[in-house]
Amino acid sequence: MGILASRKEDYAQNDISHFSDEALQNVMENILNQMEEAVQQGESLTSKHMVKLSQQLDAYVLIVQARKMRCMS
Repeated sequence: MGILASRKEDYAQNDISHFSDEALQNVMENILNQMEEAVQQGESLTSKHMVKLSQQLDAYVLIVQARKMRCMS
């Protein structure tokens, strides 16, 4: 069984802040497609796989929101 990383460690391992806006959008669409496919195959919204995809999507959304806030200031 693997060791779980803290949020800070997890973010450091998956630093996505350098992605272009287009790359972020592509990855987010890919995650949404994976989620839709999983639901169509009968995956529960609370399953481990769906929660992981949701958390990944959240990370990308946070980056996009931070960029938007910087542009507005």
